[in-house]
Amino acid sequence: MSEIWKSRNVLVAGGAGLIGSYLVEHLLREGASVRVADNLDSGTLDNLGDNAKSVDFVQVDLRDPVACGKATEGMDTAFDLAARTVGIGYSSSHHGEMLYDSLAISINLLESARRAGVQRYLVTSSSCVYPDVSPIPTPESAAEVNNPEGANAGYGWAKRMAEYQGMFYAKEYGMDVSIVRLVNAYGPRYHWSHGEPHVIPALIRRLVNREDPLLIWGSGRQTRSFIHAFDIAVLMKLIVERNPGPFPVNIGQPEDTAINDLVSQLTTIAGYKGTVFYDTSKPEGPARKCLDLSLQSELLPDFRPSISLREGLEQTYAAGEAFFSAAK
Repeated sequence: MSEIWKSRNVLVAGGAGLIGSYLVEHLLREGASVRVADNLDSGTLDNLGDNAKSVDFVQVDLRDPVACGKATEGMDTAFDLAARTVGIGYSSSHHGEMLYDSLAISINLLESARRAGVQRYLVTSSSCVYPDVSPIPTPESAAEVNNPEGANAGYGWAKRMAEYQGMFYAKEYGMDVSIVRLVNAYGPRYHWSHGEPHVIPALIRRLVNREDPLLIWGSGRQTRSFIHAFDIAVLMKLIVERNPGPFPVNIGQPEDTAINDLVSQLTTIAGYKGTVFYDTSKPEGPARKCLDLSLQSELLPDFRPSISLREGLEQTYAAGEAFFSAAK
């Protein structure tokens, strides 16, 4: 535990979401006073559980600068985890919408934080900023040489601009800004009723419904790095504690998993006996995503993920099964 959080007024934007709700837990445990700002589009108050009684919750649309001003007032630290989270199918055909929604949140929240006197600030970026032709594992420098990945171009550009805003504000206004780039976070606190889910909740929904054949977008050979939201939240908190400077840091775990292996694990957990069909006419995104975590290891040499992929998938499937079975 770190003494830095005792009596700090901390804003977690997106704090009712998959990652944010775990971050709220970590911060409360270490003595922080926490405000959660969330529009509940991708999060739920149920994710906060009993912690909902211990936080100052404001339901706001953070694309609105007035709402951002309300959220940041009186805070000395802020974590920007607010985002429009959708699956690749929607993102790949709505680049303008994804750019506007994501960038409006980032620009307005950081500017409001500056005006409110917030000193420490976390910009949450994404591996979507990396070009399709990036080396694997992908170092932070790869984002400097080409455009963000094509399938998520609007979202990727929004996150890249948020990074630059953080860098500029640190230099111009003296704010302590940290920037992290995420891989795929997962866990039982998905917004299960969301209309455009990511790969793991989408698969779990189909498995609970016993779809046969089980349709998978792409070849299944594409790989992604998955890390439990609990561990991503730990990394975010540690990076802000370390306050390394206003430059991007890849965070996550180094191993990548093929989608067909992910499907195999989930079908085993679900006891699924049907046919799995890979539809190669559908978009699958980059062939491989795996981040170079050398900088993370240098900054946080003692960090180890606490939840394995298999354990996390079992947790997540159980939560999804409970939700979708109740909804039938």
